[in-house]
Amino acid sequence: MIDRRSFLKSALIGGAAYTAGLKLGDVLDPVGQGRVVLHGFVPADEAAVRSVLDAFLALDGGRIPAPIVDAPPAWRRAVAGSLQQGAERYVRGGGRRLTVQVASLEQTLPADLLLQQEGRVLDPTSGFGQRLLALREDLRGCEAMVAVSCRLEDRPDALDGERVLVIENENGEYDRVALDGATRRLELTGPAGKTSVLLDADGARVTGASCRHATCRLQGVVSRPGELIACAPNRVVLRVETA
Repeated sequence: MIDRRSFLKSALIGGAAYTAGLKLGDVLDPVGQGRVVLHGFVPADEAAVRSVLDAFLALDGGRIPAPIVDAPPAWRRAVAGSLQQGAERYVRGGGRRLTVQVASLEQTLPADLLLQQEGRVLDPTSGFGQRLLALREDLRGCEAMVAVSCRLEDRPDALDGERVLVIENENGEYDRVALDGATRRLELTGPAGKTSVLLDADGARVTGASCRHATCRLQGVVSRPGELIACAPNRVVLRVETA
């Protein structure tokens, strides 16, 4: 198993994320508070994909939002089968959102897990809990061809205050765009090609990328101050701040 820092770098999150100020946390707080994200890089089989989803749902036993799923047809059965087990817990409306994304990688990576809460990358040895630690041990030595991302976070309309998306590239701050709900499309150019960004009522997300793995697309929507999307190959960081 590669060490934690090497895994972050191989997942195209690490270098830019640490530069932007992500802090190492210790223990996961209750999932009902703040933004919790689990990234799983796993082998291309249904059991592995479902194991990541099951582990994420097990982080909290309370009521959770009905999930929003973004997955290609080949993986919808695995996702649906796992999420169905928590059907009695799902609620409509409220101030929270649960998003699940699955995508195939173009090149193998060492299998591993990355857990974040409120801008902190949690230390696997002390912040994961027994279930995630056991899953991480099961993945030891495996090659990943699929990326799974699970997010539980506040809805943008539950957030207070004016927010801006800060766009940074290899030369520093490139632009600041208001996150005011208006729909905008941006095309950013970097060493690896183009990064396409969509801003709308939900926040900001990457919709297209020229880099090999396009892992920045799997980082989902950012809408809360302190959240970021990082693309190390294209040297682009999207970061939300208060206006």
